[in-house]
Amino acid sequence: MRYYTGVMGATGAVALLLGAAIGPAQADVQAQAGVQAKPKFQMPFACGTNWQLNTYGGRHNPALDIVVKGNTGSDGKKLKASAKGTVAKAFSDRGAGNVVIIKHSGGWYTAYYHLKDKAGVYVKAGTKVKPSTTIGRIGKTGANSGGWAHLHYEQRYRASGIPTESHRKAVDFNGKRYTGVNRQWSSVKSANCP
Repeated sequence: MRYYTGVMGATGAVALLLGAAIGPAQADVQAQAGVQAKPKFQMPFACGTNWQLNTYGGRHNPALDIVVKGNTGSDGKKLKASAKGTVAKAFSDRGAGNVVIIKHSGGWYTAYYHLKDKAGVYVKAGTKVKPSTTIGRIGKTGANSGGWAHLHYEQRYRASGIPTESHRKAVDFNGKRYTGVNRQWSSVKSANCP
């Protein structure tokens, strides 16, 4: 058993008390970091569709690059919000292309890069979204897309303010974690169902 010294915030105490429910190791990490409970994020695609998830090393980790299972053509496929929230930002970036960032509960955000359409076509800052809301389409915008249609997807946490890429966290969909360096999950079914 670990003994904690010093001042622990209310969030950390709650995480320790919930240790049995969320797992002792995760409770320790959340308590030390002061991280709020993560929403139950779903894949940002229609219910029942199959997708290939890839991770890479370096600065890309722990983000995911996502394409249709078998990479048979992802360009223009519609994206849904991973959870209920509000669009914090929708903009174009030289490297990331067209981007949507959604604020969820407890300091959690999701980021969607390389979208086909510019901000405002589907959503704009301030738009309230739910998992059934179409927020954009997969594209290959931005210099970092490599001219390859895919979704670059991130889950981020920051207690206050909009998090940047330095605030990325491991990705969870439907309670399962998808993270690591140079990994691939060749067929993951979306449970983003109404």
